[in-house]
Amino acid sequence: MRVSYSGLETFKRCPLKFKLQYLDKIRTAKSTEALFGTLIHKTLKMLHEPGLLIPTEEELLKFFADNWNPSSYQNEREAGTAFAQGVKMLKDYYAKNYPGQFNVVALETPFEVPFQIGNEYHLITGKIDRIDKTEENLFEVIDYKTTKKMPSQENVENDLQLSIYHMGIAARWPKLIEEKRPVKVSLYYLKHGEKLSSLRSPEKVEEVKENVLQTFDQIAKAQKEEKFSPRPNVLCDWCEYQKYCPLFRHKFAEQKIFFNDQDVKALIGEYMSGKEEVEKKEERLDEIKADLAKFMDQENYERLFSDDGYIARSVIQRFKYDSETLKGVLFPLGIWENILKVDETKLKKFSKQLPREVQQKIEEAKKLDKEYKTFSVKKEKAKSKE
Repeated sequence: MRVSYSGLETFKRCPLKFKLQYLDKIRTAKSTEALFGTLIHKTLKMLHEPGLLIPTEEELLKFFADNWNPSSYQNEREAGTAFAQGVKMLKDYYAKNYPGQFNVVALETPFEVPFQIGNEYHLITGKIDRIDKTEENLFEVIDYKTTKKMPSQENVENDLQLSIYHMGIAARWPKLIEEKRPVKVSLYYLKHGEKLSSLRSPEKVEEVKENVLQTFDQIAKAQKEEKFSPRPNVLCDWCEYQKYCPLFRHKFAEQKIFFNDQDVKALIGEYMSGKEEVEKKEERLDEIKADLAKFMDQENYERLFSDDGYIARSVIQRFKYDSETLKGVLFPLGIWENILKVDETKLKKFSKQLPREVQQKIEEAKKLDKEYKTFSVKKEKAKSKE
């Protein structure tokens, strides 16, 4: 299998989107955010491209303006706002990162990282925005980000993408592995003008390889079972594959069965308003219970009476067994093994220390326990009239 880093991330986020995008290869129009990010990357590549003369800020902004295409935006105002954001990003970047101070080794360089599982070979492919050689004689991978949110330093230390980039450099320059030289990996957040960096040691990368191999195993299992289920996540509202997803089927349906569209919308409206009333009542009941509890504590009452009946308060206690004590009692009786229960959290933590083939067998031992459906409500925010 040949897959990009973003493909692996897509599978972990939503197996169905992975199938539609990478196996079925269904093409969709790029989002405005993707087009914006592509142009910013292209502009920064022009800035750092080796040449006799370093581009001025004016030349940088002219390149951006000449390649700007507002047609993907909904209106002129939205396009203007995005263009202004792009100009600000580039001006801030140029002020902090004059090209002459960097020793750029490569730009937009493609890479391939091979993985082997049994007799099967897999490739992770990708492209690194920029590779520098630092004053400390380290290679530094730099990946530009145009997103609004910045991750924590802890997330950067454990970022899978940056570890894959380290592997990509090592595949290109194997001497790095032979000499056990660390690689500096950085994410540059252009909207904030901040660069978050981390060092990747060969030992750290070996840990990541196990993670990648497990993901390849899961993809193979999904292919074998022909089961790529949709997985709801925070990016669903922006997914370009909504019309192929069962979670959004009604949104794009043309044929109406049993009810017409107005009937369905009326039912949805009634359900939402009814649920809102229930939530308000539950909130009020919580307030009433708190006031009654306060009164009962004050007067040392455990029952309160009215003409309609009474309210009683009782104490509920739940216990758990001390494992070692319980084992000391049951083990001599030969029944300890019969009451053991798998602790999934402990098992997952412990299994990381086991060989990969054992981890795979543990994964195969997982069986579907229960399956049920619940209702949830998300109300659209009221749009202000302009």
